[in-house]
Amino acid sequence: MAIMLGESLPATVTIEGLEYAINSDYRVGIEFETMLRGHSSSEHKLQRLLSLYYPVIPANIPEAIDKAMWFYRCGREAEEKKEESKAKQRYKRRESESPAYAFDQDGAYIYASFKEQYDIDLSSDDYMHWWKFVALFESLGENTKMAQIMFYRKVSVSGLPKEKRAFYNEMKRLYKLHDGEKEKLTIEERNHQWRDYVEQRRKEIENNQG
Repeated sequence: MAIMLGESLPATVTIEGLEYAINSDYRVGIEFETMLRGHSSSEHKLQRLLSLYYPVIPANIPEAIDKAMWFYRCGREAEEKKEESKAKQRYKRRESESPAYAFDQDGAYIYASFKEQYDIDLSSDDYMHWWKFVALFESLGENTKMAQIMFYRKVSVSGLPKEKRAFYNEMKRLYKLHDGEKEKLTIEERNHQWRDYVEQRRKEIENNQG
């Protein structure tokens, strides 16, 4: 997370020396991430990415895509996030590769956990910066309902005693995420497909401009 204490969170991005406003409210990030899990085509997702994040879409589409994705990742590059994930694995029980949450399915649990831990009412119309929301979401304490559910979904039951294994399997069944797409893809696989598509579109646009 690229939040620097004492500095304001970004509300613009710079493209070809010009500043463009970017929609920084957390609801936009939630809508975009939920859309990534959906059935729509990559072309539609690309168009939606630009229309969601930019009140005025920049002329340089490839760079606009890069900057929007940078903002969505909270200033973290994909490799940075991967290394952070590897580091976490050294200190946690081996976890499954399945996704831990889905905003569209877990809204009630997230709402309750934010209210419990931070006394923040996510049903209000109050603005919250996307990066702040992600920082708070990732910092939910282990006693909150949402953190417990994410643990159940990710924890490996291999090698556990029979009773504990049965309990975790029941929790996995109870809180199983509904498949967001017809194909059973993990979040990482979906993101990989999305990055490949963006790179392909960038090359096509650059070739057309050349």
